[in-house]
Amino acid sequence: MTISGQTSRIDASESSDLLQAETGIAERHNEGSCVRGISSRYEVVGMLSMTVDTSWRGVIKAGGLSLLAGGMILFLFILSIFVFQVELPLTAQGFLDNPLPPALLFSMAALGEFLLMPGVLGIYFSLKDVNKNSVFLGTAIWIFAVPMFLVSRGQVISLVSIAGEYAASTDPTLRVAYFVAIQYALDLSNAYAVMALDLLGVGGIILGLVMLKGVFSRRTGYLVILAGALTVMGTFGVILEPLTIGTLFGLILNGVWQVIIGIKLYTLGAKEES
Repeated sequence: MTISGQTSRIDASESSDLLQAETGIAERHNEGSCVRGISSRYEVVGMLSMTVDTSWRGVIKAGGLSLLAGGMILFLFILSIFVFQVELPLTAQGFLDNPLPPALLFSMAALGEFLLMPGVLGIYFSLKDVNKNSVFLGTAIWIFAVPMFLVSRGQVISLVSIAGEYAASTDPTLRVAYFVAIQYALDLSNAYAVMALDLLGVGGIILGLVMLKGVFSRRTGYLVILAGALTVMGTFGVILEPLTIGTLFGLILNGVWQVIIGIKLYTLGAKEES
């Protein structure tokens, strides 16, 4: 009886251990299935193990192409300023002397600035899992800057027809009226451009800070922060003229990081297709 009772207890213990082992295997299998399910939507990128939501890869890829094109347009815009010798900010007399180059330059600028909108959406969806609130704030500020840029550029482009009427007019009073109207429109355009540059710079600083912990390299994050700081600094040139040089260097660095991040976003978005 004793041997039989011990044997029964041993069998019961073995059965319990076997049941626990099978339960553990089943739980690990379920956990593995969950991990694979999550992995199908999120991709681990880089040494920091940050994730990118693969369901937005089309937006990320389109944003990369937009930033890449926008960065190239910005470089072309800066080069054209020196080639056509356009003095910025524009004055009424300088515009009336030769209105076509400024109109072409600002049309180019408007296209590049419009591309910032899909570009920043690509940045948002690549960084939203790092710090959603901060990246949302930076994105919103950028999106507010785009219409201001477009209004500023539209003011200049619309002045081409008025410049033609000014040149054709022989009435001194009418010519003065045209001149004053053009100067007012250019002042308004410059005011919108300054506000847009401030928003662009502040938004860039916020996004750059988030990039320090995201899928982009820390050097890229610091580059974005520096570009934003120089852009904001340059807008204070109306108070202290030497600071205006910050706008030029800020725009150059903006073009550099737009190309770098554009390539990175396009690569992230294209992985799904490969």
